[in-house]
Parts: sequence; structure tokens; C-alpha cells
Amino acid sequence: MDDAAFDAWAAARRLPPGLTRGRPRFWLAGLRRRWWRPLRNVLFETGLWLIGQHAAGRIQALDVRVAPLDLPVPGLDPRLDGLSILHLSDLHLGYLPGGVAAIAAAVAGLRVDLCVLTGDYAPRYTAPAAAVVAALVPILDGVDSRHGVFLTLGNYDSARLARALRDEPSWRLLVNEQAVVAHGGATVRLTGLDDPYEQAHGPLRDALATGGEGFRIVLAHAPELAAAAAAGGADLYLCGHTHGGQICLPRGRPIFRNTRRPDLACGLWREGAMWGYTTRGAGVSGMPRRHNCPPEVALIRLRAVLPPDRQ
Repeated sequence: MDDAAFDAWAAARRLPPGLTRGRPRFWLAGLRRRWWRPLRNVLFETGLWLIGQHAAGRIQALDVRVAPLDLPVPGLDPRLDGLSILHLSDLHLGYLPGGVAAIAAAVAGLRVDLCVLTGDYAPRYTAPAAAVVAALVPILDGVDSRHGVFLTLGNYDSARLARALRDEPSWRLLVNEQAVVAHGGATVRLTGLDDPYEQAHGPLRDALATGGEGFRIVLAHAPELAAAAAAGGADLYLCGHTHGGQICLPRGRPIFRNTRRPDLACGLWREGAMWGYTTRGAGVSGMPRRHNCPPEVALIRLRAVLPPDRQ
């Protein structure tokens, strides 16, 4: 995307419901953002304190884990066998004291072929862009990514933050566009989408329609466009947004799934012939704690397998 196209996109980008430069876009969204969510969080915090789990939730929120996954892909180009992808999402940098250091420690020293991030870097939509970028740099400096680092945006990430991310030379921000990576003579195509949870889907679907040979990976903040990506021939869809529930009942059963596609709310899933992975995310929002839902960074390794009729 050239500068003129980026400026046009930034000028037209929607604000989240409930925000129009200080005024609610419509009263229900404003009521939910300004009153219901804070009240809900206070009730949860009080309940956790009453059952003696308040402090434990903070400890769990700082226990960022690397979640390894070998992903068998029928028909995968043998030259892509073993391709490693580090996937981070929902960092919400600065929201949880100690959170930046915990994420940095989890990824420090990792050597991968690709590093991708799928949005929500800011602790709130109005957070200073420079502070968010300054917190992100030391995290990604600890990762040795052979083919670079690619980012997309989430619903907490403003156009102002997008501009600051775009200006940083250590990574590449993809806004409804495609990047092509050569790996061992094979081609990997990364399609990075704007936030599919809040933004108009027209430009996002146009980006998904961009074709080309190679293994096609879609980077999106939320699972909402999984069906469109699968219909467009994508091979892998990586997203976050849901936090896996963040506050879960025992055995990781989420109280809130925070997506219109609850069947795709967490972990590995299939949409037609396409694989998808919804990470629990590395940070927290709403409340500075997690329960029965540890934060993660996903380390996905592609594996070539034979089709069922040839096994």
C-alpha cells in the first residue's frame, strides 16, 4: 500500500462502536462501552475476591506460554514441510503491569521462519501510539524470524497507531493487502486484513480475493471472515480477539466467547478445507487477570501429509 492509499484508508477507517471522537456513535453502543462493561468487570472482580481467586488470576495472566502445534496439511508442498510460524495476538501492551516483560521472556530466543501478529497491541483505543510501539519493539527484537515480521490490526488499534506501526522498519504492517515470501523455492502468500470485527467487510473481502500460486495464509484479528477466506482458497487462517474467554470455568470452559462464530472461539478448527487457529492471546483486557485460560503465543509448524486416499 502506497502512502496515498494508506492516507485514504486512515481517513475512512471506522471508529469502534461507542466512540466518535468523544461521543457515542449510537446510544446502545455507548451505554455498553461506558456503563455495562465496567459494571460487568467490577462484578467479576468482586466475585473473584469473594472466592479467594483474585490474586491467582493475576499470576495466571503473567504465565505466558509457548503453545507448540504440528499442523498436518494434506497436499502441502514438500518444500514447506517444517515451516515454523510464531503467532502472537491481543498483547494489550501496558494494560497489565509486568505483562510486556512476561511476553518478551516467553518469545526470547525463538528462531522461526515467520512471525505474525494479529492485532490489539494497544491497552485501549486512545492509547498513545508511541508508547505502544516502544513496548512492542523489545518483544519482537527477541525473536529471530527468517522471513520477517508481519502485523495486522485489531479493534483496539487506531489509525494513528497503524501509522506508527507502519513507520517502524522492524516489521511490515499489512492492511487489506498481500505479502509474498519465498521459502526453499516455494511461495507463501500472507493476506493481512483490517479488523474484521469492527470494520466494513467490503475491502476485506476484496483483499481475500487476491489470488496467486503458493500456500495462502490469512492474518485477521477475529474469526468472523473464516468462511469467506475458505471460499477464496486460503489454506490457513490465523486470528485471535476472543482471548479464549480469558475468565473461564474449570477445563477452560469460557463464560464469554466474544465472537459471532463461537464454534471458532479458541484453538484449532476447520472451515471447509482450510485450517484455522484462534489463539488465546498473550495479554488481557477488561480485567488484569485470567482464570483457567493461560495466555499463549502459538508456535505452528506445517507438516506435509499424504491425502487419505494415498495413505
